[in-house]
Amino acid sequence: MARPILLLVQFDGTDFHGWQMQQSLRTVQGVLSKAIQEMLEVAPTLYASSRTDAGVHARGLPVLFYTDKDIPTHGFEKGLNSITPPDVSILQAVEVSDDFNVRTSANGKQYCYRIWNARHAAALQSRYAWHIPYTLDIDAMNEAGQQLVGEFDFSSFRATGCQARSTQRRITKVHASQEHPAEITVTVEGNAFLQHMVRIIVGTLVEIGRGARRVEWMAEALKQRDRTAAGPTTPPHGLCLERVHYDPCPFSPEHWTRTHRPSVDSV
Repeated sequence: MARPILLLVQFDGTDFHGWQMQQSLRTVQGVLSKAIQEMLEVAPTLYASSRTDAGVHARGLPVLFYTDKDIPTHGFEKGLNSITPPDVSILQAVEVSDDFNVRTSANGKQYCYRIWNARHAAALQSRYAWHIPYTLDIDAMNEAGQQLVGEFDFSSFRATGCQARSTQRRITKVHASQEHPAEITVTVEGNAFLQHMVRIIVGTLVEIGRGARRVEWMAEALKQRDRTAAGPTTPPHGLCLERVHYDPCPFSPEHWTRTHRPSVDSV
């Protein structure tokens, strides 16, 4: 019987056209499939917990595949990391139960959007944070973000071409923090997300934070169920899939804290 192997994949999405394989374009799925095929001498079918857009990063994306090879999990970690390019890392490989489903077994996801909030752009942040030179009101952003916590129809916060059958989603957290004077991080957690949903939420928060809109605009946009009612879609490079929640979690806790993102102290 084929063994279900779950990989925790980290990648810098800058030079990728998203997760999903596309002909003639560099994608994370394409690069990872090629590496696994080189190692196992058979083309794998990969099942990812999420599909990231072009330019979006992942601190830890769970990816499932099946194999008949009798290779220990640490062998997959070492072997694949020796093949994959520098912008893709296998943080951990674990063997899971036959009934594990990388999508439906998940009970939530966490995304972070990073903003470099300073007069001048910072070269070491340019791949991972959206540069905004004007002051943002963090308190107003958080007050507005609280209006999205709960289960709602998020039609106003999805891409025009989004094909999701249902627009009902449950959000458990929207919070902006500023641990460094020049770096704002917006954390969004929920059971699932529509296409561009987090980026549109952040774009709406930024409009409120810079004083262009009232705090109440967030709730008004939500009620209208119309994409034109909400704020702009932010650039993809500030967004990172931080983690996918499982209960119990199949990965070791320390792997969720690893990152290739430069420290703000190095700027």
